[in-house]
Amino acid sequence: MLPVLVQTLPRSDRANLLAIVLGVGMAFYLAIEPTQDWLLLLLAALAALGTHGVLRSHPSSPFARFDDTASFLFLPALLTLGGGLFLEDVVSGYWSAPVGALTAIGFAGLLNGQYLSVDARWPVYTTARLVVSICAYVAAFALYSVVYEFDVGLLGGAFCVGLASLLLSLEILREATPVGSTLQAPTGAARTAAVYPCAVGLFLAQLTWSLHFLPLEGFLAAAFLLLAFYVATGVAQNYLLRQLDLATAGEFAMVAAVGLSIVVIAHNVG
Repeated sequence: MLPVLVQTLPRSDRANLLAIVLGVGMAFYLAIEPTQDWLLLLLAALAALGTHGVLRSHPSSPFARFDDTASFLFLPALLTLGGGLFLEDVVSGYWSAPVGALTAIGFAGLLNGQYLSVDARWPVYTTARLVVSICAYVAAFALYSVVYEFDVGLLGGAFCVGLASLLLSLEILREATPVGSTLQAPTGAARTAAVYPCAVGLFLAQLTWSLHFLPLEGFLAAAFLLLAFYVATGVAQNYLLRQLDLATAGEFAMVAAVGLSIVVIAHNVG
């Protein structure tokens, strides 16, 4: 039975090839001094355009126009930008090129995950969605950390965090309206689902504003925002899927409490 399922799974060599190209490009970006910001922007654009080509090659692709894949393209671009800026800040010396090359593994996981989650009927859909969601949370943490590292100011930080959260939650909440293919949802349902990413973005922007008055900064502030982003998207996703009950709400409350305790303890120890 398993060999039959494996033979029926769609494959895309384009996804792996694009991941290798992005990994090599990231290695060059991290290794070249002084830092060439244009190269990272080029890689982000390549990630978005390449993802469009990968998705269009799917055997059951519902994408007729370029804008049909728009909600899929934000995550690869933001992961490239956030990941590049984050690694450029924390990695230096001889480690730059090897670490940059290893990002090809992450890109491969994301691109294959997006490819395999185009159609909710494929047997690996759930696993693919899990991989994509993990990549979204990694991108969120990287972007939140970069916002605090570059000290873009109160308004700038709130805007950047809110916008990044909105765009990333589009990918996470995409699972909430799967009808055959994940993009083929009724217009009313799609419009209703689009409200929730905006709410998540606004919530994170307000939370970033509030953090300005609290003694949290750097990675701890980014971890706190990531925790809030995870809870907000998780609650919204379960609500849209009509799976939000008292037990589920209690689980998210417990996660929030444990995560907040860890952040507080780490802050006091530091």
